[in-house]
Amino acid sequence: MKKAILLCFMLLLNVIPLLAHDKNILIINSYHRGFQWSDDVILGMERVFYKHPDIKINIWYMDSKRINSEEYYAKLRELYKLQLQKNRYDLIIAVDNFAYDFVIKYYHELFTNEPILFTGLEQFEPEEVSSRQLEDRVYGILERRAIPETIAMIRSMIPHLKKLYIINDTSANGDDSEPFIQEAIRNNRSPIEIEYIRRSTLSELEERFSKPNPEEAIFFVRFYNDKEGNLYYNNQIASMLDKSALPVFITDTLFIGKGALGGKLVLIKKLGEHTGEKAIKILDKKLPALDVDTFQTYAYQFDAQKLEAFSLSPKPAIDTYELINATPTFFDTYRKFIDAVFLISPFLIFLILGLAHNIYRRVRSEQELRAIEMQKNKHQQFIIQQSKLAEIGEIFSSIAHQWKNPLVEIATIAQERFYAQEVQSDEEHNRYVQDIMVQVRYMTDTINDFQTFIMPSSEKTVFDVNEAVETMLKIINHTIKYNYIDVSVDISNATDLRVRGYKNEFMQTLLNIVNNAKDQIKEAREAKKIKRGIIDIAIYNQAGNLVITIADNAGGIAEEKLPYVFQAYFTTKEHGHGIGLYMSKLIIEDKMNGRIFVSNQNQGACFTIILGSAV
Repeated sequence: MKKAILLCFMLLLNVIPLLAHDKNILIINSYHRGFQWSDDVILGMERVFYKHPDIKINIWYMDSKRINSEEYYAKLRELYKLQLQKNRYDLIIAVDNFAYDFVIKYYHELFTNEPILFTGLEQFEPEEVSSRQLEDRVYGILERRAIPETIAMIRSMIPHLKKLYIINDTSANGDDSEPFIQEAIRNNRSPIEIEYIRRSTLSELEERFSKPNPEEAIFFVRFYNDKEGNLYYNNQIASMLDKSALPVFITDTLFIGKGALGGKLVLIKKLGEHTGEKAIKILDKKLPALDVDTFQTYAYQFDAQKLEAFSLSPKPAIDTYELINATPTFFDTYRKFIDAVFLISPFLIFLILGLAHNIYRRVRSEQELRAIEMQKNKHQQFIIQQSKLAEIGEIFSSIAHQWKNPLVEIATIAQERFYAQEVQSDEEHNRYVQDIMVQVRYMTDTINDFQTFIMPSSEKTVFDVNEAVETMLKIINHTIKYNYIDVSVDISNATDLRVRGYKNEFMQTLLNIVNNAKDQIKEAREAKKIKRGIIDIAIYNQAGNLVITIADNAGGIAEEKLPYVFQAYFTTKEHGHGIGLYMSKLIIEDKMNGRIFVSNQNQGACFTIILGSAV
């Protein structure tokens, strides 16, 4: 019996290796060993495969950055045919588009029924796969660069930005990124000028960006191939980025800490890990054919030294981010020393003192950051208060003007009553009293309107925009009247005048714009350019939004000044405070999630406000 059991056990030991089957994966890399992007992708895959001892990998390098011709690819095909005669694989992984295009084109010459997994492509055409009858064995991972998000982030970090340079090379990879870049440029609604650079050289770029300009920045996508066909290595590109006198924003982790300032970055090694995990699912037959997903794992990373050099900060636009090249803390600098002290008990006190000193520095840094944030908030409140006080001055001028006429009327009525007292009847006495009361009520209504306007809104409410416009015009009626200005309000094309927001702050915005128009009209009349002023207000619905336009005939705004009218402290008036239109933009865009912009039309300026409907 024992011999039988022993015999079965030995047979089992011999059968198990036969049942076990190593899974062989062939990785075809588009580039050469040492090309950091593909090396990082493969490193991420290896991290996953190392956890699976039954997976064996082989890596072939196509070197397509340095050699790219049909003759070369034909020779490469023949070489791969020879190598594949004695080797069979369970999965083919194509890293980037050169390897993928090569595998797809020569699949039926090189392989039989092995599945294909591509990774790192930005464009994918299922029709090409179907035309080659490979739809049952192709899987993929697309890499999406955060191009529009990065442009928006740059605008937030550099509010005074006037020009943005986008750099992309003329390679096949650059062609894949091209549609996304062009779409982002078309969707740019800000006054920022965008210059797209594809054909240049590294030396030209170094010279062009050698002079600092705080109103310009660079968005670097890639630049491995120049207009003359030269190939640049990562160290050459990093040198150009580091020498740039403008801040350089990027889309992946290749050049973070190597000259670039940072950005919303694709984590390349994480892309490799995701590729490895998907490869295992394919080998286990857990995915349907033509399963193609988009890798969208990002991290905000910035070079602390570059942030300091350009006086920039990711906050408040970005809450969570990682700093590279940050100044080391006490603990980081003296880590070995502290570890040694920790092992030697007589010197434990030194460890405690070092940690205490480190904690003190961290607490002090946090206090300084809080102080800076508090000072920033106070400055913001100060600007808002300045705007309110400036508008209150305008309001009280209107109060004084509007109260003067009723007071004169009251005085006249009283005098008439005094001199005619003996001959007038009770009925006429009552009429005089009623006239006096009408004037008093008018004065009371006026001051009530002003008080309502001055009081800030406590929360968002749904209100009628036309009613807000009429209320605002009622407040400044006399100012408009005595400056010979005709105001019209057109709501004929409006179907729903309700919006959700802060009514009083919205009326303050309208008052800022109308008061500016009034001042410009007054100057135009004094210069004999116009006889009467015109302010046309139109309210209408468009594409689910409510649009308000305010146009005047005062001659418009100088074209060179148009981009700056919403900036704080910018004014075209001799005694202007320069915060009215800044606050208007803050109220409309930050507090009411709308848009406001200005242009010159016909005989004057036209301000346009776009708000979302309350429905």
